[in-house]
Amino acid sequence: MTRNTKFGIISSLSLHPEAADDLRALMVSDPATAGKIAAFLQQAKNDPKIIANLLDHDFGDTRKEPYHVSKWLEFWNTGFNLWRVKLWTFPKGSLSYRIVYAYQPSTQHYHVLAIVHRDFDYQTDHVITQRILAAYHSIGITTRH
Repeated sequence: MTRNTKFGIISSLSLHPEAADDLRALMVSDPATAGKIAAFLQQAKNDPKIIANLLDHDFGDTRKEPYHVSKWLEFWNTGFNLWRVKLWTFPKGSLSYRIVYAYQPSTQHYHVLAIVHRDFDYQTDHVITQRILAAYHSIGITTRH
């Protein structure tokens, strides 16, 4: 958690129950990848540097950082505060799974909504996308427009 000293708000990160289910399923199918994602999420909960970068579009795109942050532009452009993290692997490449999360500005809270295989390709009509949007709405995060 990080503290915003201007407003006295502590930034935090949590897993939506469906994202926790995703991680548990990944622990069975691909324990090494699940372990890397779980370690990243645990570190993010406690490292102000990571939390500070989770709203920095294209942070890490040069691979000088261990992860890449980007807006889910198709939804971002319509007012949703949806993001994703891609974890880089050495020497080139990335994990096959992405961490999809929403940011709730009023509470400075990051909600991990899904841990998904990149093959779903962020298609708007995909069942995973619909699940993510339902989770987003269930939390009560308003759109920016």
